[in-house]
Amino acid sequence: MRLRKFRARAYRCIHDSGEIRVGDLAAFVGRNESGKTTILQALTLLNKDQPVSELDLCDEMTEDLKQEVRLAEGEFDLNHNEIRLIKETFPSIPEIKKIKIFRTNKNPIPQYDFGDVEISEAENSGLNSWENFREKFLSFLDTIPNHVQIKLDTGFFQGQAPETEEMFRNEMAEFGNNLQVLAADEPQVIEEWNKISDENDSNFQSLLVGTTEKMALENFIDSNLHPRFVYFSDYKKIIGNVNLNEYRKERTTPSIEFSEDEFDKADTVDNLFYLAELDVEELEEAKNSPSQLIKLLNTCSKRLTEKLNPAWKGDPIHVELRLNPNNVMSVVISDVHKDGTVTNTGLLNRRAEGFKWTFSFIVNFAAETQRAELKEAILLLDEPARNLHPTQQRGISDLLKSLAGSNQVLYATHSPYMIFDYAPGNLLVVELDKKKHLSRIYYDYWNADDLTLTPILYGLSRGLVESILDRQIGYNSRPIIVVETIADTMYLNAFDKFLEDPNISMNPLNIVAAYNKNSVLPLSIFYRNHGYNTFVLLDNTEESKEISAQLIANEFSKTQTIFFEEKTKALQSIEDYMITEDYLYAVNQTYAIKLRKEGYVNLTEQDIQSRNKSGIIESLNSIWEEHREDGWEEFDSEEVARYICEKIAIEEADFLSDKTKDKFRSLYRLIAERIRQQQNLMAGQNPDKKKMSV
Repeated sequence: MRLRKFRARAYRCIHDSGEIRVGDLAAFVGRNESGKTTILQALTLLNKDQPVSELDLCDEMTEDLKQEVRLAEGEFDLNHNEIRLIKETFPSIPEIKKIKIFRTNKNPIPQYDFGDVEISEAENSGLNSWENFREKFLSFLDTIPNHVQIKLDTGFFQGQAPETEEMFRNEMAEFGNNLQVLAADEPQVIEEWNKISDENDSNFQSLLVGTTEKMALENFIDSNLHPRFVYFSDYKKIIGNVNLNEYRKERTTPSIEFSEDEFDKADTVDNLFYLAELDVEELEEAKNSPSQLIKLLNTCSKRLTEKLNPAWKGDPIHVELRLNPNNVMSVVISDVHKDGTVTNTGLLNRRAEGFKWTFSFIVNFAAETQRAELKEAILLLDEPARNLHPTQQRGISDLLKSLAGSNQVLYATHSPYMIFDYAPGNLLVVELDKKKHLSRIYYDYWNADDLTLTPILYGLSRGLVESILDRQIGYNSRPIIVVETIADTMYLNAFDKFLEDPNISMNPLNIVAAYNKNSVLPLSIFYRNHGYNTFVLLDNTEESKEISAQLIANEFSKTQTIFFEEKTKALQSIEDYMITEDYLYAVNQTYAIKLRKEGYVNLTEQDIQSRNKSGIIESLNSIWEEHREDGWEEFDSEEVARYICEKIAIEEADFLSDKTKDKFRSLYRLIAERIRQQQNLMAGQNPDKKKMSV
């Protein structure tokens, strides 16, 4: 059974989530305290044994909660086996493919809704139900002689339905044995009992609870098919050593607790041994034979290694179980490299915290999900893989993907490395309305606020990062031009199309904007080291000159460092390729409305010249600084760049003069010339190397 839609209402900070679609592997993404955990916990209300606390009900909905409110409801698709099982048990009922389950504030148990499928609610004595079986049994008692009846214990048959098949069979067998003894002289009684027993003993699953068809179906689903939601938030950590003496005591006397330097809890040891298929009693017996002990531990270690490595990213690991003096079992980890060499062998507790967390998560989670009780369960994971390196987070994501085959997995995260499916229903955004302190859930994630969207955008950019890491792409790509600002990128792309000059066009330009000046150097080195013919475009500030010196020190040629210039005259920034009048037009249009209340008036060339600064941006920064107390804040050159580039895009850039166009042409010619010089330099160093196209 798979959850396909859900809705939560009046639960903690959720007024009404609305109807939300979910896939087999769905991620809830949002900022801290946005309500991700609340969503997962709301879904646990659909468990048949989950209590509802008054403290969990939404305080702001007191009036609504006076009436019956569906706190949580889910629509489920049944699999083929479930559809078949219901049809075989209830042949008269039309085929059921979907079920809605809901929990209200007024009813302590989950309820079922079968949609348009008509199911009888009339009393039906023909149903093979517990109630009807009990009626048959009570009628049978009337046929038993009184002297036999008073000696029989019939309490079981007069109470509630048995919870398990084992309980049912044991009670039936015990009653039958007693009856055989007490009614040995009453063959008719024995014969009648055998008929009743044979009718039900062979098929306990058909012994339904309920006297109506609808009640019987509901109780059948409750007993056999009701989905189970399992919430994980406490990811137990395995440190590295376990005292087997204490472990065995814990298993027989649960009041004993492990010390902090041992495994956190006995069940984490159970999980480790479960994956290794290690029986402690078998281990005790093997101690008498050193060769047998070595063989047993080697076999178990091999099983652990084989089961854990599929979820492990990076170089594989080898896991070894060692039995030390004082009956202490140690977990020893080694790194196995591609060339077959083994290094870094040592106790698990000596590894970094991230490594121990990853190892523990994989052990615990793999074991618990492989056990029968968690198969087909809907798993709810709160921030899995938190505080792990991105590579290991990707390993955990692969583990979740593999689980989604046998288990539906819903998890909360704000890590871009834990987002790998962007289909609606598999990526859901959770946002908090701060004014109302209420969570909102939706799957059109592209409409999320910027902070919520950040990890999603990083995830969407994964393909770009992987392409950068692919050296083959680098060697065959057009040159990369690293620039200092987003504005540089916008201008270079916009003016390249705007000029429509085939003699200078570099479209498509491979332009990469550094996050800030400090990132120019490492970003440039990174691209160069991954096979890209890399150039760096810099302004003429002292900081940029220092960056140029560092680039040369890192084996960049002088031709690869390009400063803004026109006819050998240094320009402070890319904005200086526009004549003052043209750029001021854009500034005045951008700020006229924005600063009207603050007394803004159009700036003139005289305003700029009076500052006596190196470039127009420096002059404008000076003007804005003088008006800081007037509410002008800081001059935003990027906002002006957006105005200019937008006007170019919609072909409304008539304010850009021919002089400005000519100045930008000189910039493209400068870049093209430097690329040609570098190609010649590379060809001279390696005559066999193919020249890269501009």
